[in-house]
Amino acid sequence: MTAATRDFTVARSQNRGHTWTFTPVSSAARQQAIDFGLPDGKGSYSVLDTFAAQELQRLHEEGFGVGFETKHGQELLMEAAVCLWEAMLESKDKSPEEPPNWEDRMMEVWEEVGTAHMRQFAIGLAPAILHVYDGIGGANALPELNLIPYDWMFVPSVLAEVVWHTSGPVLDPQAAIATLLEKNSPSPDLAPMAAGPGGP
Repeated sequence: MTAATRDFTVARSQNRGHTWTFTPVSSAARQQAIDFGLPDGKGSYSVLDTFAAQELQRLHEEGFGVGFETKHGQELLMEAAVCLWEAMLESKDKSPEEPPNWEDRMMEVWEEVGTAHMRQFAIGLAPAILHVYDGIGGANALPELNLIPYDWMFVPSVLAEVVWHTSGPVLDPQAAIATLLEKNSPSPDLAPMAAGPGGP
């Protein structure tokens, strides 16, 4: 499961200089769009990759929810789910002497719902993981953010932002993007965005 609030839908295009399209869907978002020069708050506005992270951060700070529309196929969704499952299994080996963190809550849920449910949770989280992947800039952004390899650095970093419940995990992709950029950007400026046609 992911956060339900959605004021804007966001899609990344591979055409015309790799732009991101922001479309307001709530009345508050349409008013915001009017303030930015969109007539009647209808339609969409575009942001180049270089500035997309800053726009996502701004919307997050102003309390606007964002829903990401991705074009990832079944193969990439399956890969994301498998990487999630690997990271979840790896977290089970955590030493009891390590300080409490997100793995502890995940393991509490695991003990309550069982392995079969946790596998389904991993599958359900895969689209949100790919939304975060898109949101930080895709494959070309991972090295600059020190989040490579994808399976052992990026995926666990996103997994740490999941809130675990016995009814299912909750991940707010927008908040996770903001957190990863804040923690991993190499300078005070947000890491530049770079669209890549390849997968994770």
